[in-house]
Amino acid sequence: MASQGVLLGSILLTAGAIALAGCSGSGKTPSLSKAGPEVDPSTVPVPPADGPKLAIQGAIVAVMDRPSHDGKPIGWLRAGALATRSVDAVTKRDCPGGWYPIRPRGFLCVGQGVTLDLRAGAQAAGKAPPRLDAPLPYSYARTTEATSLYEWDKSKGAAVKEAGKIRRGSGVALVGEWDAQVPDGSKAHLALTPDGKFVDVANIKPVEAPAFKGIELTDQAKLPVAFVLKHGVRYWRVQKDEAEKRARVEGAGLIPLTGKFRTVRGENFWATEEDGKYLRHKDVTLVPKRHVYPDFANGDQKWIDISIVTGALVAYEGRKPVYATLVSPGRERFGDPKVTASTAMGTFHVVGKQVTSSQAPTKPFAEEADMRDAPWVLELSSGQVLHGAYWHSRFGVEHGAGNVALAPTDALWVFRWATPELPEGWHGVTAAPDSERKTLVVIHK
Repeated sequence: MASQGVLLGSILLTAGAIALAGCSGSGKTPSLSKAGPEVDPSTVPVPPADGPKLAIQGAIVAVMDRPSHDGKPIGWLRAGALATRSVDAVTKRDCPGGWYPIRPRGFLCVGQGVTLDLRAGAQAAGKAPPRLDAPLPYSYARTTEATSLYEWDKSKGAAVKEAGKIRRGSGVALVGEWDAQVPDGSKAHLALTPDGKFVDVANIKPVEAPAFKGIELTDQAKLPVAFVLKHGVRYWRVQKDEAEKRARVEGAGLIPLTGKFRTVRGENFWATEEDGKYLRHKDVTLVPKRHVYPDFANGDQKWIDISIVTGALVAYEGRKPVYATLVSPGRERFGDPKVTASTAMGTFHVVGKQVTSSQAPTKPFAEEADMRDAPWVLELSSGQVLHGAYWHSRFGVEHGAGNVALAPTDALWVFRWATPELPEGWHGVTAAPDSERKTLVVIHK
C-alpha cells in the first residue's frame, strides 16, 4: 500500500475527533442549551468568499438548513475539510460554540465535530483528501481473508480495540496508516479508513479501478455505438446478400458505428466507422439512437436513460445524448425489487450525492462482501443508488443486489454532470426541494 505519510499524533487526534458526539449524518444531537433566539435562515447573508474558515474534525458532519439540530441536513463534510464562515455566530441556541453560516449555504455548530482552530482541524484530519478528478477518490484495497476492524483505544494510547469484522473480499478505502498495538498485544501496521476505522495491512491487497469506460458524445461521436463484451467476436464483410467473417475484434470495449446496417439472411450487421467492417448484431451490446422521447425531455433538462435488458446507460440534456456506457443492474433483473436482487423500474430523480458512501440506503452495494466505501454515489428518490464499482468488471451484465453499478470512470463523469452541484470542499449534498431542476433517471426494460 502506498504510504499516505500520516503522523502518529495526527492519527490519535483523528480518532479522538471521530469519537465526538454529534458527528452522524443525521445532524441530530441532544439539546445542549437553549441560549439565544431562534434565527430565520432566510435573513442570514451568505459569508463573503474571503471570510474566515472553520475546520471539520468529526468523521462526517452534517450541514444543516438552519441553525438548529432540529433542521434538515443539506450536505456533509468529512474530517479535514475547511468551510468559509461568517465572522460571528448567528446564535448559540442549542450550541454553546455557536452556529455559523457557511458558503455557499447552510449552518454548522462549532463543537459538534467542528472547530474554529484551523491548526487543530488540520491535525484532526490526518488523512489523504479525496481526489475529485480521478476514477477512484481514494486508494482502495480488498481483504484477503476475514479480518477485524479496529478503532482507537483511547485508554491505551497507541493501541486499538476490535470494532467488528468484515468478510474476505471486502473493500476498504485507504486514507492513512499507523503502527499500533492490536488486542493480542502485538504491533501491527494498520490502514486508516475514511470513517476512522483501521484494518491490518497484512490482510489487504490493493486494487485498481476497472479499465472499462463509456464515451462522451459529441457532434463527431454519436449514437449508435456498440460494446463488445465477449471474446472471439469477429468483424464481417458484407456484400450484396453475403456476409463473410473477417479478422477478430481485438479485446473488448467500445466500437463506434455509422448508424447504417445491412440485413443478410435475417441477421443484421452494423457498419463500423472503419471502411468495410461490420459487426453482427447478436455479437455486441448496441446502444441505439433514440427516436421517441419522454415528455420532460425538453431544453437542457438533464436525465439518465437506463435499460435493464441491455445494461445500457445514456445521459441526455433534453433530446441531446451526451454520454453512453454500460452498467450493471440487479442480478435478478425483473423480479420484485422489494424481495429480490432486482432494480426497481420507473422515473425517479436524484435526491443527493456523496463522493463516497459506506452504506446504501436500501440494498447493499455488494452481496458477497462488505464494500465499506463505494465511490461517486447518486441517491435516487426510489432509495436505489447509482455508484462506482471497483470490485468487479461485469458492466453490461446484471450483477449485485439491485443498485446500478457503473465503472469508476463513468461514475465520476455522471457524478460531476448530474445535479445537485457539489459545493467546493463538501463530501455530499442533497437536492434542494424547489431551487433547481433535478436530474431525472428513467429505468426501464
